[in-house]
Amino acid sequence: MKVLVFVSSRCPHCPGAESVARRVVPEYSNHGVEFMKIRTRTPEGKRLSKEFGVMSLPTTMLLDDNGRELQRIVGVPSEGNLRGKIERALGLKKSFFARVLGR
Repeated sequence: MKVLVFVSSRCPHCPGAESVARRVVPEYSNHGVEFMKIRTRTPEGKRLSKEFGVMSLPTTMLLDDNGRELQRIVGVPSEGNLRGKIERALGLKKSFFARVLGR
């Protein structure tokens, strides 16, 4: 799984989103989770922004191993929010309804 953080040098909130991802993602490296910073003004960043329909910055995306979007967070995520989304995507954490309904 990859965690992509789309950023721009002109975005005042982007360093915060990048910082959260840099702190949280290494905790899951043993599960194959990787961090990628995507600068939206580069040719590759423009291509990926268009491909995934990124309209606001910062945007943090979780992609499966086939490059499909699993989760999207627009704005600066809290560490707990990002951890929760990563854990759910990895199957490490069950949703509230799964816990209540026993699934």
